[in-house]
Order: sequence, then structure tokens, then C-alpha cells
Amino acid sequence: MIFNLILQRLRRYVSAVWPEASLIILFVAQNFFFNRWLDIDPGLYVLRQILVTLSLGAILYGPGLFFKKLGRFIYLSVISLVISVIFISQFLYYEYSRGFLQISSIKYMGESVAVAGTIKTLLTPCLFLFLANILIVCVAFMCSYKNIWKLAAFSDTEKIATALVIIFIAFYGYNFLVKAEVKEWGNSSRLYSDVYDINALVAKEGIANFSFEDTIKFISKSGSVTSQDKDFLEQWSKQKPEPPVFQKYFGIAKGKNLIFIQVESLESSVINQKAYGQEITPRLNQLTKEGLYFSNYYTQVCEGNTADAEFVILNSLYPLADDVAFVDYARNKYYALPELLKENNYGTYSMHGDVPNFWNRSNIYPQFGYDTWFSESDYTVTRPVGEGPSDLGDEDFFNQSLPKLENLKQPFMATLITMSSHTPFILPEDLQTLQLPSKTNLGQTQWEYLQSIHYTDSKIGDFMDKFKKTDLYDNSIILIYGDHESFTDIGKPIGFTGNGLENIVKTQVPLIILAPGIDLPKGTSDIPASHLDIYPTVANLLGINYPRSVLGQDIFNTNNPSVTYRNSISGKINTILTSSLAYESNDDGVYEDGQCLKMPDKKSLPVGDCLGLYNQQQDTLKASDIVIKGDLLNTLLNP
Repeated sequence: MIFNLILQRLRRYVSAVWPEASLIILFVAQNFFFNRWLDIDPGLYVLRQILVTLSLGAILYGPGLFFKKLGRFIYLSVISLVISVIFISQFLYYEYSRGFLQISSIKYMGESVAVAGTIKTLLTPCLFLFLANILIVCVAFMCSYKNIWKLAAFSDTEKIATALVIIFIAFYGYNFLVKAEVKEWGNSSRLYSDVYDINALVAKEGIANFSFEDTIKFISKSGSVTSQDKDFLEQWSKQKPEPPVFQKYFGIAKGKNLIFIQVESLESSVINQKAYGQEITPRLNQLTKEGLYFSNYYTQVCEGNTADAEFVILNSLYPLADDVAFVDYARNKYYALPELLKENNYGTYSMHGDVPNFWNRSNIYPQFGYDTWFSESDYTVTRPVGEGPSDLGDEDFFNQSLPKLENLKQPFMATLITMSSHTPFILPEDLQTLQLPSKTNLGQTQWEYLQSIHYTDSKIGDFMDKFKKTDLYDNSIILIYGDHESFTDIGKPIGFTGNGLENIVKTQVPLIILAPGIDLPKGTSDIPASHLDIYPTVANLLGINYPRSVLGQDIFNTNNPSVTYRNSISGKINTILTSSLAYESNDDGVYEDGQCLKMPDKKSLPVGDCLGLYNQQQDTLKASDIVIKGDLLNTLLNP
């Protein structure tokens, strides 16, 4: 009798919850197959993905249980429609661009008409799975309407019990997610790791979770720029000097190809330095003598690291301290260097061995004006170098990039981004050719970094040897630079002191400009400069007037060279360096607690002597942040 009573209650309960339960289970399956069909492998995170999607499914569909009659089906229909739209639109967009839609892209929906024909070719029977939730709601409604399977009503006690189950499922899934991130990062405030790798993010949390989170972030940021901020930007922009024209070296390289080689984690500390009697970067050392080497040059990255380096170089705007523009502001209006060159009949290309959506490049590159970007599928791994069997080594990358460059219509701009010297600096033993003794004063990571950067150095040298034999070499300007520091503190054990300013010595990266057949100076320059200055410098050399939105200076023509570096967490100014003055803040970020120095002898001055410089740079940083967060580039372009 008791068994029959339990069975009766169970049947009644199933009768009451089967539509929502079916939708939640289907939701987990939809997320799983979405990733599988697009080859987005969650790897060891498959259990976490199931728990997280189960939680989100409970949050989305669970409340349907507490609506009465028709309201229940209306609610489930709306949620199901939203879910189906997310799955189908994201699936088709990824198939088309190898990237994921962000809510900020909604204003570009009109552009989809132009690719309607392509979208038709991407339609597949797989998409029916993403419509199955709507079918379940329709079946549940028909069953209830026809009394085929009448949905039982809940008592108040059953509603409370069900609510607790839903809350438990949701809490457990998200709690599991947060714990996993704390274990990885030691920082519970960062809910999702690998923000740079959108595919990994979707693999861990599911596409629906990613889409909802992106929407919430967009809505919360849309009000981050106030009317006072806009007024400040407008007044600041009016006072900003117009870009100079026809300066020294203007047009000296007119019509030449422009090639950037962005080297992963390449610091100035290893240039022209030895480790236990051996040159760490012998090939780059030679190139510093063949061209012009900037020894007082700095990166200005924050949380975005490599993506921030690209952003600063291509836009001459500062990186954000609390966000990554590549991810959070990918659909802004930009007037990047590729766009400027494209307007002057250049083809614009980027080459890297990552998936197209790494650092959200597939979404932001069109905004920068890149015509084409070569990525993982355009290269063949003959010898894996890195953590996995598909990691493209720099040897393969350069060997396969050269014929691609030779086939491009000239003039062109091409950015080549290396990978092998990326943390965790895993290099096969036979490629570790820097002969270091068994006992050193190096930590393990420092030792591995030196081996990795030595390998990359040799492959850059091999590439340049081959490139010099092509017809392209004499018709190109080549810039080789490090994107950011190695985060290994390698400078200390190898005796690198830089300019002696402790706050930014680790951010010194090399910049080498090779300009064959052009009457540019050669040797070493100690002019303070940074990634912010590349845009105006190369535009001037190519004989192209750069826009007002540029915040950097032409290195060859500035009378007041300066570098401003901000704290990547607080956003406050860390250091300002000019030819005559330097300001270094204290740990608390309070201006008065910092120190003002006379350069280059670093003689201490009253801190007030740097106040004017500090306020000027603080206003520039503020203006840059407002432009990015408010999508207000037009205010700079047309004050």
C-alpha cells in the first residue's frame, strides 16, 4: 500500500514536471552536441560543462512550473524560442566566421543580407535539434489541451520542494564552476578563465551561458560612460593638437610593403645579453645592427597581454585596465592602421597559428580593417612545439608564411604573430639548443624561457635570411618587436637593469626597424617610445597622414617623447618617462607619495615638478578610456 502510494505520488509528480524536466535534459544535450559538431572539445571540463548547463537549464525552464495553465506554456515558449535563436544563430555564425556572435554585434544585423546566400549553404539537419525544445512545448500544450496527458497541478508544499531542488541544482553547478576557477587562478573574482580563448570558454560553460553572460556584460557597460565623461572628451578633443603633416622622413617609404613581426614574450632584457657565455638572441642582435634598434622602448599591456599589444599598436589608443577591448569592445568603431592603409590601396593581412577566435580576433579584425587573416587551418604542423600535438612551431609558421607573403598583391601590410615563446615555454628537448650548465641561478621557468626565446630567435633569423633573397625584401619595411614581458623576472639573473626605473624595467621590449634601400638612421636610439607610437611613425614613413584619433607620436619627429604606463589592476598611472623628467608612483597610487626624477641622471626633484606632466597624461588616459568604453571615436575624429 505504501509502495503504491509512493508510486502514485511519483506518477503525479512526473505528470506535473515532465515538460520542464524534458526541456532541461534537452538543453544539456543541445549544448553538448553544439560543441561536438563544431569540434569545440571541453576535454577534462566535460563534467563541469554538464553541471553548468544543467544549472542554467533549471534556472531558465524551472520557473515554468509555478505559472498556471496558459501562462506556463507562454513562458516556456518564449524561453524556448530565445534558446533556439541563440543556438542556431551562434552555430551558423561560427560555421561562417569561426567566431561567436556578441550582443554588441546586433547593430550590424543588416549586414547579414549580404551573406544570405552563404548562410543558406550552411543550413544542416543538425539545426533541427536546436528547435526540438519548441516541439516539446507544443506537444505538452496539445497533450494538456486534448487531455491526453493532463498536467497535474502542484500543491504549495510541492512547489516549495521543487523550488528547493531547482535552487540546489543551480547553486551546485555554479559553485562547481567557481571552485574550479579558484583552483586554477587563486582568484574567485575571476569567474571564467581563459577569457582570451573564446572557444575554451564556450567548451567549459556552453554557448547559451556565454551568450547570456555577454549580454549582461554589455548591458552593464552600456551605462558606464556618463554625460560628464562625454563633455570631458569633447573639450579634451577640441584642445588636442591636429596631427602634423609633411614632417621629416615623410613619404620616404611611400608604396613600400609594411611587415610587422610580433614576437611572443620578447623582452629587451635578452637582447645583446649573454647567459653563461652564450648570446641569448644572436640573430636578433645582428638585426639590431642592420637596422635601427630602439633600446628605450616599452609595452603598455594590461589584462589583455598579446591582444592589448595588438590593440595599442594598431589603434594608438591605450589598453583598458579593467577590460580587454578585443573581447568586450570588439564591435566598436575604430580607425586602425590596417583601415588607414586599406584606404590607400594596401592589402591588409594577419598571420598567426591560433584558431580564428583566439582573443576574439575573428570579431575585431574586420573592425580594424584586415582583409584576410591566416590562422590554424591555413598552416600544417610538421613538428608540434608546445603543449599539444597541434601546436604550430615558429619554424613551421615562418616557413609557411613566406610563400603566402610572396603571393600577396603589393603593396600590403602583414602582421606575423609568433607563438613558440609563449608561456609555459614548453620546447622539445632536441630544440633546446642554448647550452646552459646543470646548475644555474635560474628558476625552472626562467631556464625554459631562455630556451624558448633562443629557439624563436633562430627561426626569425632563418626567416630573414630567406626573406632577403626574395624580391619583397627591398620593397618592404619590417618592424620586429616584443608584444609584452615574459613574466619570468628574467632580467635579474642575467644582469639587465634597463634605464634603472624599477616600475617599468620589466616592460621594456625591443623594437627593430629594418628599411632596406631607405635613408633612415641605423644603430641604437634611446628615445623613450612605446607601442602607442608605431602607428603615427609608420604612417609618416609611408607618406600617409594619420587621423586625429592617434594618441601616440611619430618617433622620428617628436620634440617631447614620452611613455606612460598604468597599473593593470587599478588603472592609475604607474610611471611616466620623458627625455627630461620621470615620475614613478608609490604602491598606494597617490600622486604625492610618488617621486619625480630629472632624466637621464635620475636626480631626485620636488614631486610637484612632475604635476603638470602627470595631469596631462592622466587626462589622455581618461580620454582614451572614454573613447573605447563609449564607442566615441567620432568625437576624437570630429571634435
